Amino acid sequence: MSRITFVAMLSIILSFIVTPHTLFVAAASAQSTTSTENTTSSAAAQQSIAILDPGGIDLETLRNNIISVLREPATALDIKMAQLSSSNKSEDIATLAYIWGFPLVTMERQFNFLTSPNVPPGPGRGPANTISCARELINASFTDVVTPNADTLYCQTQFDLKNEPVVLVVPPIADRYYSFQFLDAYTNDYAYTGLRTTGSTGGTYLIAGPDWNGQVPEGMTEIWTPTNLAWLVNRILVKGPADVPNVHTIQDQISIKPLSEFQGNTTTPLSSTTAAETTQTNASKEVPIGPQPKLIPTTGIKIYDEIGQAMIGNPLNPPDPVLVTKLASIGISPGKTPSTQSNDTIKTALQTGITEGQKLINSKVANIGTVVNGWLVNAQYGVFGTNYLFRAATTQLGLGANIAQEALYPGSFTDIEGRPLNGTNNYVIHFNPGQTPPVDGFWSISMYNDKSLFVDNPINRYNIGKYTEGLKNNTDGSLDIYIQNASPGADKESNWLPAPQGGFNLVMRMYLPQPQVLNGTWQYPTIQPTAG
Repeated sequence: MSRITFVAMLSIILSFIVTPHTLFVAAASAQSTTSTENTTSSAAAQQSIAILDPGGIDLETLRNNIISVLREPATALDIKMAQLSSSNKSEDIATLAYIWGFPLVTMERQFNFLTSPNVPPGPGRGPANTISCARELINASFTDVVTPNADTLYCQTQFDLKNEPVVLVVPPIADRYYSFQFLDAYTNDYAYTGLRTTGSTGGTYLIAGPDWNGQVPEGMTEIWTPTNLAWLVNRILVKGPADVPNVHTIQDQISIKPLSEFQGNTTTPLSSTTAAETTQTNASKEVPIGPQPKLIPTTGIKIYDEIGQAMIGNPLNPPDPVLVTKLASIGISPGKTPSTQSNDTIKTALQTGITEGQKLINSKVANIGTVVNGWLVNAQYGVFGTNYLFRAATTQLGLGANIAQEALYPGSFTDIEGRPLNGTNNYVIHFNPGQTPPVDGFWSISMYNDKSLFVDNPINRYNIGKYTEGLKNNTDGSLDIYIQNASPGADKESNWLPAPQGGFNLVMRMYLPQPQVLNGTWQYPTIQPTAG
């Protein structure tokens, strides 16, 4: 029996000053949110705000922050965070607490929302410790998820490991990319199984929480989990619409069950999660507040109560005893409610912490990554250590991001000349011979309108890449991809990625990128405007 552990290392994000014209993009209409002092909201309100695709980039958030927040050297934000960490002022501690707790609250809200019996059924939703899969590729009619992908089908599980471990059975998957990504309550990627890490033979895995000390059953591999709340995201490559039934066959062989159920013990009492859901169903039909990060700052100082509640059963990862002491000094600790238990001075400091903490998170979002040939690139997602600001900014920008060795998601808002991408213009992305994205999994480029949604088009194509049927190389082995609203002509339509009539954005997905992508020696293609 072996034990898989993922030890998070301190990551350093490379952020640089970029000239304003390079990152200027047209402003999108802002979605309105209603301020709330409660932890519940109506179903109608929840359905009006789209949820981000796991690991996707919230292009609207990124675009708006780049517009509204001046980019500054990474060192300036590092200095501010160092000052907060060393300060004993209540407002500075509250600011640090807000930043540190931002991902934790997001994960707790996601768990409560997706496992609630009062939330309409859908992919990724259902009781804790069960698996829920998407069965259809997303198209332009689907608006519940922003920045979706049409490359993979997802399965998801919300883990509650307080009572016992959960068993994951993975079938052999030999003919395609797949992965199982594990995130703890603080959004750290703590383990992977899949093509990159465990190969194609499948296996049986015991997902055990931080307090479990039992014997691992024979034939199982333990995946130790640092927090009791955790999230599993499974991705399986779909090689085109005709391949969907093959993926269904794989999904149907994936199993997730509590250990007692897996072993055939039917007398185990209901888990605390199930009991809590039953109580909630009997007491109220309200839908828990959703996991969208934009709803966090509007909560008011009760957000610190949520942080304290989410700390229960979720040991800090990484451990930070100095931070724990600081948080406790202003009333933030497991189970505490500083919004009601604190004096007026502390309450004022808590409100300041929300304002200042959100400003810093927004600044970090605007400073994430390096622009390379018009693509915004970051290779440090998922590995945070004590870089709490980067962790919070990643949560706001793209909850569930993979580590770079698994996947990269560079995005682009502008052409090579720094002008915003717009469907009134025609563009070409040119790959020299042998210079398509070097990956061991797959690559694609997806098209999104200014709402980060797929674009309706006459050929029903929402991305283009390695598995696009009929994609044609030029006679010299190079590859051209045509980005435009109207068809480039019958002879080029195989390589056409349709654009909307207005503004748009592109995301390049590279799964299992090779070393030259990770070390920066591979050259990103330019997005060249052409005569229409």
